[in-house]
Amino acid sequence: MQDSQKILEVVHLSNLYDGKPLLQDINFSLMKGEILCLLGPSGSGKTTLLRLLAGLEKVDAGTILFCGRDIRHVPPHQRNFGMMFQEYALFPHKSVQQNIAFGLEMQHCPVAELTSRVEAVLTMVGLTGLAHRNIDELSGGERQRVALARSLAPEPQLLLLDEPLGSLDRALRDRLTGEIRTILKTLNVTAVFVTHDQAEAFSIADKVAILHHGILQQFETPENLYRHPANSTVARFLGFHNLIAGTITSDNMFQSPLGALPVKNTATDTITRSTLLIRPEGARLAQSLPAPQNALQLSGTITDRQFQGSTYRLNLDVNGLALSFDLPIDPPPPEIGRPIQLVLNPSALVLLGS
Repeated sequence: MQDSQKILEVVHLSNLYDGKPLLQDINFSLMKGEILCLLGPSGSGKTTLLRLLAGLEKVDAGTILFCGRDIRHVPPHQRNFGMMFQEYALFPHKSVQQNIAFGLEMQHCPVAELTSRVEAVLTMVGLTGLAHRNIDELSGGERQRVALARSLAPEPQLLLLDEPLGSLDRALRDRLTGEIRTILKTLNVTAVFVTHDQAEAFSIADKVAILHHGILQQFETPENLYRHPANSTVARFLGFHNLIAGTITSDNMFQSPLGALPVKNTATDTITRSTLLIRPEGARLAQSLPAPQNALQLSGTITDRQFQGSTYRLNLDVNGLALSFDLPIDPPPPEIGRPIQLVLNPSALVLLGS
């Protein structure tokens, strides 16, 4: 259960390298116990932001407040933040237990308390029987758990994780993502998690910050981010392809090569250029189900047809536009080269900001 206490505030934060901006005017806040994922492509500024929070990089402009205190000039070792990296940074010559105890030893933790904490985190990460095992005898997933346990043992006020699952295979990443979230929520640890993987971010995060070229594009819950991308940059990074340029008229119709489509528009201009997103899951074969009220019709030709288990991914040519949709496997859609008529749910149309 997360608290209503605001624990981390980033205010107008900027960072330069060789005179060029790496981060520009970043603003967000986190409540105690929340997990934030910094999501974006390589070079977007995710790791730079994490290093600024850790105190490993110099803040060029703006402020970082932790529990209401400006920590810009607090040395990293005095912040009581935990860090976990993709490379694990474990000591190969030390046992699992000794690796986990390292941070506590640096804090001069009494032996009895150190032993108790190490045993507690070993149990929490599922490594109880491996305390005396050497690091080089562990699998990748087990090493990841040791790194997590070591970062949690000193009871950090904030946990910073930089692509911690990046070197693991997909099946193991999916399993450990759920385990990490469960552990962090059980301990009520506030965390900032860097990743370039959307599925990973959506699985673990309470909030997601999309970064692109050092600019914070959107800060939202995973569901709101998916349902309402702020702009084309966010939509493309989330994997949406049905992005259509057009204009919105005074009667809230979106004019494009698809024709006129009704949209919800909050702009005050009489005619506004904009981009429309059509969600891939928002279409059905016209003959498969009764059309919902206010449903929209779309006709095209199938250019590709991919069976994906629970869905078919269809690529269509619609009035010269390349669109893709995910349809249920029953009834099967027509073959490649055949015409198709789809029914669009109005909720599948999302008008994007500039």
